[in-house]
Amino acid sequence: MNGSFSQSILHPAASIKMKIEDLLKRYQWEQIPNTNGRFTLSQAEPSRTITELLGSAEIEVKQYPSAHQQELIFVVELEDGGLISYQRKDASFIHTLNSQNMFKRKQWELGIISYSPRGVPDDTSQES
Repeated sequence: MNGSFSQSILHPAASIKMKIEDLLKRYQWEQIPNTNGRFTLSQAEPSRTITELLGSAEIEVKQYPSAHQQELIFVVELEDGGLISYQRKDASFIHTLNSQNMFKRKQWELGIISYSPRGVPDDTSQES
């Protein structure tokens, strides 16, 4: 983890499975420009906490420090990718939904995982 500190803030429940498609259908997401497989929650959506977004307090959420002292990073692994959320100083969130390859790549960029995703092909599947 490149020296990153992780803290699980919710307890996982093995019976709860969630996919990217579940969240794409539930809320309005916008594809992040110049990316394949990365989405951000539309600003038209009301501000939501991670628990509200997931609809469950039974899904494991890992917390990491950010390089920006004014924010925290929260990571949720889904069956086919993951959610990365950034909590700002004012307690607002920016939520990003990522395909499996983009999820790994972004975690590496943030210093959360230590292996390089180079050689991992860009995700060409488009969820809508």
